[in-house]
Formats: sequence, structure tokens, C-alpha cells
Amino acid sequence: MHRLRYLLGLLTLLAAALGGLWLQRALRNLDEQPGVALQVEFREARGLRPGAIVRHRGVAVGVVRAVALSPDGDKAVVQVLIEPAAAAHACVGSAFWIVTPRFGGLADGLSGLDTLVRDAYVAFATPSPRGSPLPPGSLITGRERPPTDSESLEPASHGDLLMTLLVPENHGLRPGSPVVHRGVATGDVRSVALAADGSHVEVALRIAREHRATVTDKAVFWIARPQLSGALLSGFTVQDAASLLSPFVGYHVEPGAGVLVPDGHRAAAAANRPDFELAPVPASAVKSAPAVAKPATGNDGVVVVRVVYAAVEKDTFSPDDDIRRAGSGLLYVDRSGRAVVITARSLVDASYTEPDGYGEPEIADEQIKVVLPGGAVLRAGRVWVDPDASDLAALVLDGAPPDLVGTAADRLAFADDLVSPQAPGIVRRVGPDGTPLAPVAIGNTALQPEALGAVFIGDGKARAVVVAADRAAVTDGAASLVNVVWLHRVPAELRPQGL
Repeated sequence: MHRLRYLLGLLTLLAAALGGLWLQRALRNLDEQPGVALQVEFREARGLRPGAIVRHRGVAVGVVRAVALSPDGDKAVVQVLIEPAAAAHACVGSAFWIVTPRFGGLADGLSGLDTLVRDAYVAFATPSPRGSPLPPGSLITGRERPPTDSESLEPASHGDLLMTLLVPENHGLRPGSPVVHRGVATGDVRSVALAADGSHVEVALRIAREHRATVTDKAVFWIARPQLSGALLSGFTVQDAASLLSPFVGYHVEPGAGVLVPDGHRAAAAANRPDFELAPVPASAVKSAPAVAKPATGNDGVVVVRVVYAAVEKDTFSPDDDIRRAGSGLLYVDRSGRAVVITARSLVDASYTEPDGYGEPEIADEQIKVVLPGGAVLRAGRVWVDPDASDLAALVLDGAPPDLVGTAADRLAFADDLVSPQAPGIVRRVGPDGTPLAPVAIGNTALQPEALGAVFIGDGKARAVVVAADRAAVTDGAASLVNVVWLHRVPAELRPQGL
């Protein structure tokens, strides 16, 4: 028995010696491995050991060579070796930190949980825009905390909706928290800040361009928190159960309700999740979708935009009527530098189309929004309607950017040398997000009501706007809108210089 114990002890010592020799040789071989050697200073090493992994976006891209004290003893100096393939990601401005289990409170939550089952490691993030690559031997000051989510957020893309949500209290939202509509993430939280007077919390939101049409002035927002509803006999339901793991902003809007909102829109969130029932999937959506033609490229110099209109017709003896219309319009810059949209009056003027047996209809709460080709939404005002009662109107955009590109002047025809609607030509219109739709030949083609304001192009120039066959056609939803009004009716002061 004593010999067996002696033999086991000898084997244990031998294994420890061999392991130490292997580790020493492995660390020595690090000096011979290719890559970029860097030094990172931290206040504390937090249990970091030689041989630990260096990660970038969760991928192992290097190794820790040594951990030692600085000459003055105030810092821990970590020597890392970054693999050649990842060396370009370690650049001026990169943030290095040590990943360990961390609880940052209600605001920051838990992080570094993966190190509960493995050793601490070094992580780094590349700034945007990327700086110059770090030269070998660079000494970097590491961060004592991981970067905040706001520092790692992807930049907003052109056409995304940027808005502010005002909430009574922040329930754990932070930069990067999702914004959700019908269970689908449509955007994210960009920042969270207490209002200057302390009366509420201001949450900056980004809604992706492809989901921008889901946010209107009728949308209801709330901070998702788990809510238990139901009864003992009928069963219980937990609403917004996903917020148990991560809080998020939820919102809901009935299809077709309200009008699109511009950038900078501010909305107040409900204190609690509102009660609403989701309607079943429309029967029309169950049918197989028709083949979609390839969108027009719009490289002919003619810029067509989406026009959305909303108003309320006041009735004395019956409930008020909500009016919602959408179509297209021709965008250009006039001689005064204003961004002008020419469209059908029947699209943007309910007083022109709504019949009233007691005189002029009472129209209130008019809103006109224009969706630019990039997806941005701007307010617009109606500045002119044809006094000769043709179905034509002009809008001027509010807050148009100085670099706005409209229809080129040489692609506009305001002269009297008109062409026939039956002549070779096409009609250009846009979809709900401002994306050009495939052009259609005007001829005998029946156009749907959303073709109001579409632009007729003949001989390479914008010459006319598609309008309603008559005023009642808009109210009745008539399918065939093949009339056009020629641009020569637009007054000189609303045309580009020289036209």
C-alpha cells in the first residue's frame, strides 16, 4: 500500500512538472508567434492570467502573453498578442476591457456571465469610423468597464425615423433596448435621459426605414412590463413576457389609422400597456401575392414622392368622418429655392371632394406629409390650387434639407406643346416607403385610386399629373383614374428658374 501511494505521488509530481514545463514552453513560444504585440494598462487584473483569450465581437483573435505590475506599482500591465488577420481591428481609439461577471445595477444589468464557467479574458471593440492600426508595442489605457450599449450601436441609416418618446418612469430601458410592434423588432432605443425639470424621462428611438410606415400620429407606445391577466377558471395569460429578460418599448397602431410622422416627432407613452385586441389576418393577405414588377430606377431625372393626407370632416347630425388618402407627386425646386410638389388636388384637399348638402364641408385637422425617396418624412402645406377648378394643387415642403434633389429642370415640360395621353408615355408613382414602383403605360390601363398624383412622362419629360375622373370618383373609390392635368397650368412663380 505504501509503495502504491509513493508511486501515485511520484506520478502526480511528474505530471505537475511536465504541465509546468509545457506551459512555460507555450508562453515562450508566444514570443515567436506572428502578430501584433500590445500592452494594455488596467487598475486591476481581475484574475486575468497568461494564456487567456483575447476576443473581438466574441471571436478569439489573440492571447494574453503576460500579466505584471507597472514599474510604479499603480497599474496592472497586460501584454497581448493579436493575430495578424485581426490586427487591423486593433486601431487608434479601440476600447480594451477585462470580461468578468459584473452586475451594473438596474441601468446596466448583468454582463460577463460566460466567465462563470471559464476564465476571465480580454475583449476589445473597434471604433467607427475606424482609426489607424496600432503599431506593435503600443501602450494603451484599458477601460475598467465595458463600453455602454450606446457606444456599440450601429449608426442610423438614411431614411430611419428618429423620434423621442416621453415616459413617466424608465423601467430598465437602456441604449440598445428593442422597439417592438406586433412582436417584431422594428427599431431600438438610442439614449435614455431624465428631463431637465425631472418631470419625465426622454427616450430617443430609431425606427428602421422599412418599418417607418408602422408609426403614425395615432400610434400608442408603452414600456413593456410583464402583466398577468385572466381568471383562475379560465386560465392566466402573461402579456409582454419577453420583458422579463429584457425590457423593451412596445407600440400599436390600427392599420390605416393616422398619418406618417416626420423626424423629431415627440410622443407621450401610456403609463401601462393599453387594452387592445389584434384583428385577424386580412383575407386579402391569405391569397397568394401577385408578382411584383422590378421597381423603377428613377434615373431619368424625374423625382416622384409619396404624398399622404389626413383630415376630419365635421358633421352636425352624424359622427365626424376621418379622411385618409395616399398617392404620389412630382418634386422639384422652384425659382425661389422652395421644394415644391405638384399633385392632384383631390388627393390633398378634402373640401374639393367631400359633398355636403348644407353648403361647404367643414374640414378640420388637415395634415399633409411627403415621403422623400430616401424614406424621410416632411410636413407640407398646400400653397396653390388651380383657380380654374382643374384637379391640380401645389405643396411646399416644410424643413426641406438644403441638399434636396428634385426633378431636373430639363426634365420638366411647362410649355403648351402638349402631347396626347394616348401617345407613347409612362406613369411613374411610388410605394408606401417612397420607393419607386415600376412605371406603367397609361393608354387604356386602369389605375387604382392610389395612382392620384402619379406623374405622366412623355418624350422623357414630366408633362402631367394623373387626377380623378371626377370629384366623386375619389370619395367612391373608383378604380379607373386615367385623366391627367398638364403642368402648363402651374403658375410661373411656382416653376423653376427660366421655365
